Amino acid sequence: MLNFCGKSAVITGGASGIGLAFAHRFGREGCRLLIADIESDALDRAVAVLRAAGIDAHGYVTDVAKSDSVRALSAHATSLFGNVHLLFNNAGVSITGPTWAMSEDDWRWVWSVNVWGVVNCIRSFLPAMLAHGEDAHVINTGSLASFNGNGDHAPYCSSKAAVLGLSQSLYSEMKAMMTKIGVSIVCPGMVDTRIHQSWRNRPDGDNAWSDREFADMTVMAGSEAFQARGIDPAAIAESTIDAVRDDRFYVFTGETWPGFMSATLQRTMQGLNPMVMTWGEDRRPDALKELPPWINVSEMV
Repeated sequence: MLNFCGKSAVITGGASGIGLAFAHRFGREGCRLLIADIESDALDRAVAVLRAAGIDAHGYVTDVAKSDSVRALSAHATSLFGNVHLLFNNAGVSITGPTWAMSEDDWRWVWSVNVWGVVNCIRSFLPAMLAHGEDAHVINTGSLASFNGNGDHAPYCSSKAAVLGLSQSLYSEMKAMMTKIGVSIVCPGMVDTRIHQSWRNRPDGDNAWSDREFADMTVMAGSEAFQARGIDPAAIAESTIDAVRDDRFYVFTGETWPGFMSATLQRTMQGLNPMVMTWGEDRRPDALKELPPWINVSEMV
């Protein structure tokens, strides 16, 4: 897709972080935007900022984990724009802790947003995108964690691996059917967002494992500092718009991802055991010096 002016875009998780960066970047190219988010206050603020920048932006409170909420989002997009050309499946949450310590609700929550959120959006939007036959693109937010699961981060990493497989399948389907719909997966490392505070949007009544991110103020402070060293979301948005223009599937950002991917894939091709990377340990100052030299702690997950 070479020309974005006048195209319509739906962005889930669009009120902050990577989603809001997508909104600013594609909005500056002339896209009409519908940003969806579960946080109504943040959504209102984001829409106001976008409109103040001269961008045609609208907001719609959406819980991507619920299919009826996503269907309502799709109907609203149709009422606003008619045809949807860009679908950003970006909403995501995270929780850290031992794989075996997570409650069923922990696992269900992360997968319902990160995986079922993508599935719900594809099922709700793609039929109409196929029917209108115009140039279109689906952009799914994955992670470097899609390729190598980190210890203490199993629900998130496994969900992002699922998004990778889903995206690859959809790419093959769109190409084999000779459609005008491209597919990309965005695979950043650590990003300067609030995803480490995902607990703020936990469903009421969840039986949640006592996540260190909010149960321990010392860990919270360390996590805040660690997350803040991540990539600027604006850089991810810039890489993404280039990839959509070029119809590229993989979207990587930063300087260290080639080393990460090379190490990961070479070990796989040689039948070697995976790299040992543990989220909790990686945040300890005395553990950082033990990391391979090609790993930048600001881009690890």
